[in-house]
Amino acid sequence: MQIPLEARNVTVKAGFKALLSSVSFRAHPGEVLAILGPSGAGKSTLFKTLNGSGAPDGGQVLYGADDLYSSFERYRRQIGYVPQDDILHDALTPFDVLEYTGRLRMAEGMEAEAVRSRVAQVLGQVELSERQHVKVRRLSGGQRKRVNLGVELMTSPSVLFLDEPTSGLDPALEEKMMELFRRLAREGRTVLVTTHVTENLDLVDRVLLLCDGRVTFVGQPRQALRFFGVEQFSDIYSKLTGKGAEYWARQYQTSPPPDLAPAVRPAAPAARAAASSMSGKTADELLAELEREMAREGKK
Repeated sequence: MQIPLEARNVTVKAGFKALLSSVSFRAHPGEVLAILGPSGAGKSTLFKTLNGSGAPDGGQVLYGADDLYSSFERYRRQIGYVPQDDILHDALTPFDVLEYTGRLRMAEGMEAEAVRSRVAQVLGQVELSERQHVKVRRLSGGQRKRVNLGVELMTSPSVLFLDEPTSGLDPALEEKMMELFRRLAREGRTVLVTTHVTENLDLVDRVLLLCDGRVTFVGQPRQALRFFGVEQFSDIYSKLTGKGAEYWARQYQTSPPPDLAPAVRPAAPAARAAASSMSGKTADELLAELEREMAREGKK
């Protein structure tokens, strides 16, 4: 099930203070949207509002054409949320963690063998098959992050929220995790990531810049660099704090960059991939084919 997500004039208040001010954007199935901004920008508040944890004081969160908070029971099992901190019992193994998760969350009455089959599939997705029987306390930081991700993947969510999923990882592991998120998106998920790390943003499809609860930019990473007139993402933060959220929000509203996201949305390629899978192609072959198609589209 592919679910586009839209925030429409979302406003959240704490007393007289606006934590989010008329936030509007769309996130599409098949893409990774990275949400960036200085500390206190409103990233965590936005995540909670988008994933059903707290209704906004104004505006709407739409999943497809449905208001999330009016239709939450319909979508609750389609939402995956991986928090920043580990939520794992360190005496268990990845296999144990995912098996217990499957028993709790998957369809009632599902055969034990079916649950174990899903566990094996998810362990392969997060590249932990070879470490599945190692206790969590003996795993590296990156491996524990992937176990947390696997917990949410057990129910095959259509919308996946990842809160600072690469914090504390070295650059090589951070890049590997971002590549994993992109693969998960290409399977048809809508993937949203909050992050302070800017080295591998070329691996995401679009970025959303928040500052003081305002949207100051939404678009492709290279467009963000041009919009703020910088060469590196780390320099955007000084631009934001220099002229302020109100200035950049106004600049974005009056002269937004062309949003090329529809060109990379894999709705059509996903359909082609589904058709191709019937001809016996592997997932890796389909992913390579999709990436070649996207590269050709980007050159047009």
